Amino acid sequence: MTSGYRSREEREADVARTKAETARLAAEAEVAAQAVESGAAATETAKLAEQVKQARLQKQLADVKDAGKDEETARKAKRREQRDENGSTFKILVNVVMALGLLAALPAQISYFLGLHRKDDQNPGPAWTLGPIPFFLELLAWVGVMGTRWAHRKGLPRWPFWLMTAALASVAGYINLAHGITEYGTVAGIALAATSVIGPLLAEVRQFLETKAAEDGRDLKQRAQDRRAAREAEKADRERERVEKDEDERRKKLFKHEFAEFERIIAAHPTGAIDRATAWAQAWDTMHGLPLSVTAESLASKEAAREAIESVMTDYERSPESVAVDRWLAEVFGPNGGDDGPAGTPTEGPSDGPTGGGSRARSAKRTETRTALGGKGRQPSRRPVDPDTERPLEEGDLEAVRTLAKALGSKDRLSARNVREAVGCRTKYAIRLRDAVTAEPEQND
Repeated sequence: MTSGYRSREEREADVARTKAETARLAAEAEVAAQAVESGAAATETAKLAEQVKQARLQKQLADVKDAGKDEETARKAKRREQRDENGSTFKILVNVVMALGLLAALPAQISYFLGLHRKDDQNPGPAWTLGPIPFFLELLAWVGVMGTRWAHRKGLPRWPFWLMTAALASVAGYINLAHGITEYGTVAGIALAATSVIGPLLAEVRQFLETKAAEDGRDLKQRAQDRRAAREAEKADRERERVEKDEDERRKKLFKHEFAEFERIIAAHPTGAIDRATAWAQAWDTMHGLPLSVTAESLASKEAAREAIESVMTDYERSPESVAVDRWLAEVFGPNGGDDGPAGTPTEGPSDGPTGGGSRARSAKRTETRTALGGKGRQPSRRPVDPDTERPLEEGDLEAVRTLAKALGSKDRLSARNVREAVGCRTKYAIRLRDAVTAEPEQND
């Protein structure tokens, strides 16, 4: 017989196994719950992804439909533009109007001509012999229309066919007007006359437009561009004419004789054979023999200014290079950038004489201010003596300058340049010769 007694250790072991089993089952249940939750989340994610995919596809489908609609609209617009460019709608409407005019005019004329009879006819019936007249009258005008079309294709004059169309259409219109007023009243008569006249008239207009379109192959955009270019060219021409008018007024005021020569040259050439600039250059050359804007007076002024500059350079013993260096230093350091100013510039004030007292006065003052030591703290000048400055004036050179002064008519016209050229010396010696001769008293012949 088995005893039911269990020890404490066995009971505790059973309890521990039971707890472990319970914990295991709870863990498995938790895992199962998490698996179910994950599955649900995955299902929801897949569902959302599918919705996004469908929405994207729907958007793409809508874009494709919109693009198809846009292309269809563009094709329709292009076809409409092409019809407008070719005048297809206008031509169709002209054909419709012509057809309606024939349908309206022929029955009225047929009934009118079939109802005619002789006054002494006791039992009048339909005048079948007059039946072809309405067709004859209506087709007369179209003879002129077809002639115009044929003349257009052959490049022949079209005005004879225009006159023919107008005359024949007027005959048919007058007949319709007369019997229409008699049978139906004034309004009906005018309307019947219009049915015979308007159709051929529109046909001639259509043919005229087709001829113009064949001669001008431009499209609407090109014609608009050409019109805009023509307007701009016209505006530029008006502006150029205004500028040329103002220019002529100034030239006529400032250069009276030159402008007269300019007009003579323009008039002597055929229209358009010479431009204004060339004619003015020729006129200036004829009157002055110098480049444009240069006259003998302006050239003399320029030479006088150059001689004056050469004289100043000689008096102050300067060179163009040293002047350029001084100007550069003045721009960099200012007009008083050093203790004594720019290189070679004296710091003494102006002379007591009149303003701009001449190059000889300035040279004399500079000579007076130079001493052996040049003042306290200054060294003697180491510059070599210029032989042209110390060279005695030769009597032959003085006589040559006197002869030059007589040839010029006055001593005042002597310059360093013409003295230098006459004697064949350098500038400093020429200046001394000029000053010496100028200082001599005038002698009466």
